[in-house]
Order: sequence, then C-alpha cells, then structure tokens
Amino acid sequence: MSISKIAAALLLASVSPLSLAVTCPDPNTQATSENLPGILAYKQSQHQKMFGYFRIWRDEVADPAVNMTSMADLPACLDLVFVFPYNVPDDNPVWDTIKNDYVPLLRAQGTKVVWSVFIDKLLDPAYPSTTAGYDALAQKIIADTVNKYGVDGLDVDMEKTLTSSQLTKAKGVFAALSKYLGPKSGTGKLLIYDTNKDGTNALFRAVATQVDYVLVQSYGRSVSGLQSTFDTYKAYIPASKYFIGFSFYEENGTAWHDAVAPMNTSRAYKYAQWQPTGTKKGGIFSYALDRDGVPEGQNAIVPTDYTWTRTLISVMNP
Repeated sequence: MSISKIAAALLLASVSPLSLAVTCPDPNTQATSENLPGILAYKQSQHQKMFGYFRIWRDEVADPAVNMTSMADLPACLDLVFVFPYNVPDDNPVWDTIKNDYVPLLRAQGTKVVWSVFIDKLLDPAYPSTTAGYDALAQKIIADTVNKYGVDGLDVDMEKTLTSSQLTKAKGVFAALSKYLGPKSGTGKLLIYDTNKDGTNALFRAVATQVDYVLVQSYGRSVSGLQSTFDTYKAYIPASKYFIGFSFYEENGTAWHDAVAPMNTSRAYKYAQWQPTGTKKGGIFSYALDRDGVPEGQNAIVPTDYTWTRTLISVMNP
C-alpha cells in the first residue's frame, strides 16, 4: 500500500460511528468511509474476537522482492494483530513503517496492535532478581517495544519449562509489567499471555489476574480435548479472556493440519464453533496470519486475501 493510500485511510478515523448499516464481518478487506462506522461499532460491542500473529519478516516492506502482503492489507474486522518481530535486521525500513504507518492505520479501524516477545526477555541475566531489578527490566522491555513503536500492548510467549530461579524471576517481572500494562495498570495498554501449556502451569497461575487475555496454542490438537484443557484454566480466568489458536501452514514448516480445505470441515472452523461447556470463549487466534489460506505443502511465498480469517470471524459472530 502506498503512503498516499495509507494517509487517505487514516482520514477514516474522523468518521463518526453513528450509522450501523454495515457491521462486521464486512466482505471487504479494507475499511472505507462507508463501512467504517459499522466496523467501529462492531469492535466496541460484545463479540467473539479474532486475533492473529503476523510474521513481520514476511511483510512486503521487509522484503519487497519476495513478500506479497503487508499489515496494511489486514481485514478491517480483525480485532488484534500481533507483531511477531523476528528475522529482520534492525536497519530494515519495516520497523519505521510499523510505527509511522501500520499502527495508525490499523488503530483507525479499531484493530489493536500488540508486540510479541518470548519469555526469555523476562529472564535477562543482566538484571538482578530483586524488586528493583524486576522493575528496571520491565521498564526496559516496555521502552523497547510498546513505547518505541507506539503499540497497544505486550504479549509474552511462554513455551519453556522454567527452573525454580527462572520462575521466580518471571513472576517478578510480570508483576512489574502489570504496573504499566494490563488490567491492573489503568493505562489501557494490554498485557497478554500466550502459551502451549495447560492451566496447571505455575507461572500462569501466578499471573492470571495480571493479564487481559490468555491464548492457548492449540495447533494440531483434537477438538475433543479442548474442554479438558479449558477446565485447567477456568478457576483462574473467565472464559471471556480465554482464546484457542490454530496455525496456518508456514513455508517449510510443521503440517499441523489446522487449516486444510474445505474450510467448513477444518480444525480452524471447528475451533471457531467450539464453546466451553456453559459459557463462551473470548475468541480464537491464528499463527502465521500472513499465510492465510495457503495449502499445506505450498512452500512458495504467495499473496493472500485473508478469506479464512474473514470467514472465521463470521462463524464466531453469525
């Protein structure tokens, strides 16, 4: 998308969300002056949300010779996108584009942007395991991500088995982060926990009240096991904060069999339909959002129109 198009799109932010004639899920990928009021009204309503992890090294600005999509192309009905920020040099122009173009554009259509980091960031040995050390590290992480790029929050990816000392440090840094991000901070900035572990995990149980959402990477899992996993979480967070996730096929990556056509028989579709017994989940999320609709085994980098994402939003919110 050109800068002029981005600038024009930003003007949509000034449209007053009074008309509800058009609501999400909208059939169009991009917001327009006509459909934006309905999109914003939808974003502000109670609904099952759709999140996605965008691998920033596959943004067209990061490598225009190879890549064929960008964060500017994301469907307007997407509630939140995670910047998955790896494999890109510090001097790549995509970093400035995220801050100056993508974040304002997406925010104008009600899509939040959140930075993703691995749990290792919270275990930095350069900072002592003291209250002051935890706070200093938390502020450093926020400065390098949320503040630097002007995004709406931080996501911590927790997939490691922690030692006792690592667990202590992770708890301490999370508590420090929660002073500036998350539901206890009062800042409006999000703090999100994503993991491939069950709710029996000690770090999750320590931070459950400090985070806005918990995302469970359910790649390749049987739908029949979703309830038993949720049962390990339900005493600690409301279902409205609980998300299950599937993965699109990464080039040369794992074949999770989550997004295999036809869509209406796929695991991703069934995840969108699934609900915990007696309640309603917060929503679903996808990993490798930039690979929406790519068949398993297709390793070439190809464009996408985000049909799966838009359809799954509709499945959750008919």
